[in-house]
Amino acid sequence: MTHAIDPNFEIAAAVLLDYFQMVNPPIDLFNAFAQFGRERRIPLRDPRVAEAFTSHVAEEINKAVASDTLLHGQRTQNMFEALVVSLGNHKLLKTEDAGHVHPKDRFKVPDFRVILNDGSQWLVEVKNIYNQDAFQQTTKFTRAYLAKLQAYADAMGCPLKLALYWARWRLWTLIAPEELLADGDKLKIDMNTAMQVNEMAALGDRTIGTKPPLRLRLLADHQKPRHLTDNGEAVLTIAGLRFYCGEQEISDPIEKEIAWIFMQFGDWELTDPEPVMSGENLEALEFEWNPREQTNVGFEMIGTLSRMFS
Repeated sequence: MTHAIDPNFEIAAAVLLDYFQMVNPPIDLFNAFAQFGRERRIPLRDPRVAEAFTSHVAEEINKAVASDTLLHGQRTQNMFEALVVSLGNHKLLKTEDAGHVHPKDRFKVPDFRVILNDGSQWLVEVKNIYNQDAFQQTTKFTRAYLAKLQAYADAMGCPLKLALYWARWRLWTLIAPEELLADGDKLKIDMNTAMQVNEMAALGDRTIGTKPPLRLRLLADHQKPRHLTDNGEAVLTIAGLRFYCGEQEISDPIEKEIAWIFMQFGDWELTDPEPVMSGENLEALEFEWNPREQTNVGFEMIGTLSRMFS
């Protein structure tokens, strides 16, 4: 028997898994336990404290699961970490916002510290941005929030960057806070401006191009029924796959896998499947991906590594 999994449950599970992977058991867990007992003035060896702490953790988990902001924010933070690791242009990536910082009213710790292959290092704060209107993508920050992040970065002698995930477009941009524009008592930036000053390339992000079209041909099994019905439906059993880039068939297994990734996650548009006929027999069904706009130079951009990843 199969069961559908609530996507919110999957996100919540990822949040909790990330926490328990982040802590250093049993020390960090014990510290949280000790703080709980201290705040409630319960001796740690009192049998009641363990039960009370367990109930407290359950309540906090329920609150976390109910918070869309927390769940999507944590998911985006985890995705950024995995993205940087996958792009590979770093010597070290570390979760920065673990533990305490004092004085609390002066500093806010960014999410990550990254040391690039050239030895430079950044502190990175990750933000998930979702605006319902796909063509009105803007985000704002309070000056106090950014001031605390910048104060921490200045104290560490390390540049601050903002990793912005525009969820409506599955698009990552990495910007310096100096790129934000004044908007009353806040600072703002829109997605188009962020793309113009995007620094994701320093982390290894690249824009990928190839020859159009990309084609996937589903070959019909000649030992099974293979024809088009009167209403245009295809009847066939798939016997194999062929991949094409431009007019050239792709034979290398790794290049086939790359082409399949481009087809699934690239920016090109998929056309309706076309039947390949031999008389009344259906030989194959062919799917084709093309750029929305072509420059007619025989080589077109299909998307960025970070967007395909996300």
